[in-house]
Amino acid sequence: MMRAMARREDVEERVMEALRAAHEPVREAVLYERVRAHGVQVDPDGFLAVLERLATLGHLRVAVDHELPARDPEPFQPRYYHPVR
Repeated sequence: MMRAMARREDVEERVMEALRAAHEPVREAVLYERVRAHGVQVDPDGFLAVLERLATLGHLRVAVDHELPARDPEPFQPRYYHPVR
């Protein structure tokens, strides 16, 4: 049986909870896996759209790692997120 995709609000809530629990910036692909591990069904593109929305609204800060080669699966990039306090 296929589970329904999570509502945007549920994904946003789980993202913020995961980031606050980490107490440090979390890489985009790792954050996606942490959110999914908590049972939130969201596709990668929908997840990235949620991160972009939260950053645009000022809830997240984004840092890009330009030094290390990117080994993240598509569509993820070497971006780190942390909540704005």
